[in-house]
Amino acid sequence: MATNNQGSRAAREAAAAARAQAKAEQNARERKIQIIGGAVVLLVVAVLVVIGVNAAKKNAGGIDGSAALPKGVTTDTYGVKVGTAWKLANADSIPKLELWEDFQCPACKFAEEKSGSTIAKLAKTGKLRVEYRPTIFLDANLTAENTASGNPDSSLLATMAFGCATDAGKAQEFHKTVFANQPEEGKGYSAGVLNNYAQESGISGQKLFTFNDCLTSKKYNGWVQNSYVKFNAAGVTSTPTGILNGKALDNDVLTDPKALTKAIQDATK
Repeated sequence: MATNNQGSRAAREAAAAARAQAKAEQNARERKIQIIGGAVVLLVVAVLVVIGVNAAKKNAGGIDGSAALPKGVTTDTYGVKVGTAWKLANADSIPKLELWEDFQCPACKFAEEKSGSTIAKLAKTGKLRVEYRPTIFLDANLTAENTASGNPDSSLLATMAFGCATDAGKAQEFHKTVFANQPEEGKGYSAGVLNNYAQESGISGQKLFTFNDCLTSKKYNGWVQNSYVKFNAAGVTSTPTGILNGKALDNDVLTDPKALTKAIQDATK
């Protein structure tokens, strides 16, 4: 009897020990799963936070907050400021002319031909703050024609090139040259001709290499898109649109050097 009882007790103790070991192993596995699961959750949350932050940057009213900007361009307008008046102590008292333009716009070319040199002179002599506000709505209007010509998204390409020329200190010169050589509607601009226009604008040497890298890499794509968002938000319905000290100018004034000069003089008073 004693021998049988001892054997039974030993068997029970062995079974209990086995159950305890199994339970311990199960608990260890559960803790490991919880730790791994928690780490995965934290990783997913972190990724979602990053995605959310980036999305917020890129979708705040359609604006890409991380977009690279040409020299002197600020996020309030995304416009290209030219002329010496911007840096004067009394800059705020000097008239400001904003020009909404699309590089494929024939009417914009006409305005540049008529008043471009007058605007450039006033800007150079510190009598006018000029801000070019680029838009690219004609890319959508001319998609089929430009694509057939091998030059899709020509307004985008020309405007990115404008940003690259701005970095080279030749914004005004490049602006004039591009409009002077505006292709027939539907033909579009190519990277090659824009490189030629850069050289005609006085960009050479290392600055020309930098210009080419800038354009090839599409460095300013985001900036151009941001300016286009501003264009749509402003409710501008046509180009060119000239805005002098916050007031839209009639195109008859914008394309008449004498009338435009008088309007600027009147705005100075």
